[in-house]
Amino acid sequence: MRSGSWKGSIVEHRRLIRKALKDSPSLKPYLEEAFAECYADAVGQAIAETGLSLETFPQSCPYTSTEVLDSGFFPKDSDIVCAE
Repeated sequence: MRSGSWKGSIVEHRRLIRKALKDSPSLKPYLEEAFAECYADAVGQAIAETGLSLETFPQSCPYTSTEVLDSGFFPKDSDIVCAE
């Protein structure tokens, strides 16, 4: 279940990533490699915060890095893919 602050947290972290990429353009090639690692970390955090099982989450991120960094992209509940 999403808390009321989930959208603000996403906006802030996107801003920080865009700033890091602007300040250090050499990080861009590393983005895709880090993306999978960050997803795994996010799943671990979500498990800790929600008590959901690992099987609840897709094995890999269902969104592209382009979508994730797009300031206008917010998945709808119906778009979220979860294993049952």
